[in-house]
Amino acid sequence: MTEQSSGSATEQATEQETAKQETGRKNEQPEERTVTDGRYLYCLINTTTAESETGSEQESKAGSEQESKAGSEQESEQATVDWSTTGVDDNTVYVIEGESVGAVVHDCERIYDTESPEQVKQWVLRHQHVVDAASDVFGTPLPMRFNTILEGGDTSVTQWLHENHDTVREELTSFAGTWEYRIHLFWEPSTFEAQIEDEDDQLQELQQRQEEAGSGKSFLLKKQYDKRLRERKQNRRAELTTTLQETVRPVVRELLKQGSGSQLAEDTTPTKKEQVTRLAVLADEENETVLGDRLDEIVEQDGVSIKFTGPWPPYTFAPDLG
Repeated sequence: MTEQSSGSATEQATEQETAKQETGRKNEQPEERTVTDGRYLYCLINTTTAESETGSEQESKAGSEQESKAGSEQESEQATVDWSTTGVDDNTVYVIEGESVGAVVHDCERIYDTESPEQVKQWVLRHQHVVDAASDVFGTPLPMRFNTILEGGDTSVTQWLHENHDTVREELTSFAGTWEYRIHLFWEPSTFEAQIEDEDDQLQELQQRQEEAGSGKSFLLKKQYDKRLRERKQNRRAELTTTLQETVRPVVRELLKQGSGSQLAEDTTPTKKEQVTRLAVLADEENETVLGDRLDEIVEQDGVSIKFTGPWPPYTFAPDLG
């Protein structure tokens, strides 16, 4: 079957489980690395596409930084995007604007580093949560890598946006209306093994000779049998991978084969099934239904199932601008 889901519910469950694992567990922490008036960057956005309802009010920025902003003609002419959410380490997230593009950030005083894999996973998932929330308001964003930090306060971020405006604007325009989808192809090898054992003449011959041979000869024939079966399974996995790629390629903009590791919520392997391949594709939002229908054609084969997740911001395809 083809299963499609978004990441929010599983993300919350994953974070809750991670929190449980952290309870009562004390890890040796590396020496904390501090930053001066840092801004942690989640993603870059097109501020002209913000929806009218933008969620909770942005907290005002007090003190000397506000005074320095007041003296900047460029910044004083910009509108304020009234949107915020909660980010890594429960920090308040807000938007810094710069000539129709913006950066989703929070104030920070340190680099996020720890010896705890569970803590890192929790931070990364919270980072993902913020990017997802921003995409609901501003459309397809350009995600930044986890732990991307600029020093120098809002002014340095505004300056960076100004210096890179054309590149950022061009990339945001090219990704507008597109989303990333993850496609996991699984199978149950036992189903294929039962089928191929009845169809492959060489396997049948080896099986018969093994039953008639003595213990020593039978052992060697068993090794030949297992080798032949592995070859047939490898060939079948390759066929399934090729079929999947050829099936989805006509309705996606980009396609990348991925490894087994992923920080994205929902990227998990069902129990009792073996992953054949995992793809990330970039597709127009209007092609989501067509893409799902094409995947349904593949799962009609015995022992094959697909997990189809998204839409996600283009984590895999966005350029590295950090």
